[in-house]
Amino acid sequence: MNGNSKDVEEIAHALEQFIEDKTPHLYGEMISMEEEEFDDDFLCSVFDYLASRESNVNAFLAKSTKYRKIWLQKFSQG
Repeated sequence: MNGNSKDVEEIAHALEQFIEDKTPHLYGEMISMEEEEFDDDFLCSVFDYLASRESNVNAFLAKSTKYRKIWLQKFSQG
């Protein structure tokens, strides 16, 4: 049972991270993109868009800065 208990704890931790509100983290990451030549109005629009779409938040946060920049450039083109 001890092995199963550890497995259950790991699954519970993974679920907690999955359902955790990522909005504050997203905000911090969006602010850091100011250094990447994106203006405040644009980043505000992107934040609002992503905050309303959780699956997009997860994908955006999983990307490196390089790939976030590419995503933002594509987003800006419509």
